[in-house]
Amino acid sequence: MAESCKIIMYHYVRDIKNSKFPGIKGLEKSELINQIEFLKKKFHVITIEEIIEYIYENRELPSNSVLLTFDDGLKDHFHNVFPILKQYEIKGSFFIPIKPIEEKKVLDVHKIHLILAKVRDFNIIINEIKKHISQNKRLYNLRSFQEYYQSFSLFSRYDPKEIIFIKRMLQRELPEQLRIKIVDELFRRFVINDEVDFAEKFYVNLEEMKEMTESGMYIGSHGYSHKWFTKLSNIELEKEVSLCVKFAKKNCGNNDLVMCYPYGGHTASIANLIKKMGYKLGLTTNVGDANLSEDNAFTLERFDTNDFPK
Repeated sequence: MAESCKIIMYHYVRDIKNSKFPGIKGLEKSELINQIEFLKKKFHVITIEEIIEYIYENRELPSNSVLLTFDDGLKDHFHNVFPILKQYEIKGSFFIPIKPIEEKKVLDVHKIHLILAKVRDFNIIINEIKKHISQNKRLYNLRSFQEYYQSFSLFSRYDPKEIIFIKRMLQRELPEQLRIKIVDELFRRFVINDEVDFAEKFYVNLEEMKEMTESGMYIGSHGYSHKWFTKLSNIELEKEVSLCVKFAKKNCGNNDLVMCYPYGGHTASIANLIKKMGYKLGLTTNVGDANLSEDNAFTLERFDTNDFPK
């Protein structure tokens, strides 16, 4: 009997080279097909319900199992991923933030991705951040630009230090009001001005979600507004998770709640909260095999699609 499995996470899946954002980081549709064919030969592709049953009901699970997860509720997943999964008779798990569906807003995380895809000279964005730090240093009691840059210009597995710096500053390090101002200015300047129309074309809607669930796909939680859970107060976090529970019970067509932490951010207290609010699993972005035990159910590790052949 399996004691672990591999969980793979995906984000953008599209015809990237021929899209309006050829600089965006994602997976080509053809690469997804190749990867699925590889996985079906080498692994047992399972569902998230099977993991829940293994952990909580002592059901058997094949060894060498793999689960496919898709984050962020992108329209890519309905138009590009969903038909491929149906073709290969695979039931994927999709984790959808609610704000884009209910408020027709583009999430800051995606605004930043799209800005980076359009502005290939990252110094333009860095200089914009530097300007706003200088202008607002006293108002927000900010550190110097150089201090921020030394702290957060770090290399990662997939991004150069300039991109990591931009993401960290605009996702969580600067005060929220200032972050939003900078991101919105850059988004209007380099991407598009009509955010509502863009959001409707960029994210799945309720009708598409319904079609996916009726075909056996699992739809789980990914926060309301895709904010870092670790940056929220207890009251803010409880509100965020409560909205997720309400939305899931109304729209997601399943009884077993699973939380995919936005940005992977979690702590033991966050895990305890979502457990208390009825969730069965919590998915992180920590890299590794998922240890399938009840003690580890809310800190399941995942691999990135780039960790497997394409």
